[in-house]
Amino acid sequence: MPDLKSDLPAAGSLAPGRAGPVRILLVDDHEVVRIGLRQLVDSHSDLRVCGEATTVAEARAAIDVLKPDVVLLDLTLGEESGFDLLRAFDTLSYTPRVLVLSMFDESLYADDALALGARGYTMKDVPPEDLIRAIRTIAGGAVYLSDRLAQRVMRRVAAGREQGPAAHEALTPREQEVIELLGEALTTREIAARMGTAVKTVDSHKRNICEKLGLESAAELLRYAVINSRQRPRE
Repeated sequence: MPDLKSDLPAAGSLAPGRAGPVRILLVDDHEVVRIGLRQLVDSHSDLRVCGEATTVAEARAAIDVLKPDVVLLDLTLGEESGFDLLRAFDTLSYTPRVLVLSMFDESLYADDALALGARGYTMKDVPPEDLIRAIRTIAGGAVYLSDRLAQRVMRRVAAGREQGPAAHEALTPREQEVIELLGEALTTREIAARMGTAVKTVDSHKRNICEKLGLESAAELLRYAVINSRQRPRE
């Protein structure tokens, strides 16, 4: 593991929106993958790799010291799982935005990763320009998922609308508020804090929304919220 102290950000520069390149932590147990990712990321002037980790413990230490903007997280870390790191975020004093970069198809694990707080999911075989776009999207505060998933969600919602009145109109004001906050890329915990309610209550709202809209997963709900936030008229 690299010397974390050698890449500490300047004092007072840890607030969101800080100046300078987006700082990225690579969490992957394969050195050749980390080398390739570092070369790709550092070839863009607005992005910079600030550190690397190969285990969950190393990643937690690096996040605590380096305060990265984005974590590129592999789900397979030797005998460990990237999900263990996502589950540990509630115990960390600093929570970066996470882009899962996995060899596994999003249909297998995207839902679980997003439910645990990841802001995006993409596969390792995507074109380099798509990976860079995903990093920039998440660093900018938005959510990144593939076009394929977006199309699947919109087909499902469209099918539901054909069966009756616009499903969105059936949502309660609190459920609509959850949709709006999800569209701002807030986590369940952040939504609960914003709404002044319990995490379990937000989870209940999300389940009700999925049932009313005909959505089958957290990933589909998140993508629906993001799409609707983009289409919502601005005042």
